[in-house]
Amino acid sequence: MSDQTLRELVYGKGAHVDPVACVEDISAELAARRSSGYPHSIWEIVLHMNYWMDYELRKIAGENLHCPDKAIESWPPHAEPADESSWRAARQHLVDDLARLLRSPIPIR
Repeated sequence: MSDQTLRELVYGKGAHVDPVACVEDISAELAARRSSGYPHSIWEIVLHMNYWMDYELRKIAGENLHCPDKAIESWPPHAEPADESSWRAARQHLVDDLARLLRSPIPIR
């Protein structure tokens, strides 16, 4: 896989939207809000993505990790309080993990 293809997979192209662009201008208040009929806020989805990105990056690095027995284990227990600093940190964590993914030696099968 070329570097350009990987970059497009991670940051989006065409119909595939950049995940960072999806959340960069959302306030903490909006990110913490849950929509009627949907169990997770935007903030919780970002934390869930961060969980799995960390997990996969650690696996790529060679760590022998236990996969959670239940999907719920990879979701945060509750929404964060709506403070901008914590939300900014969650978004930056996503940005940093995506950059780490691009630098990782990913085995292609």
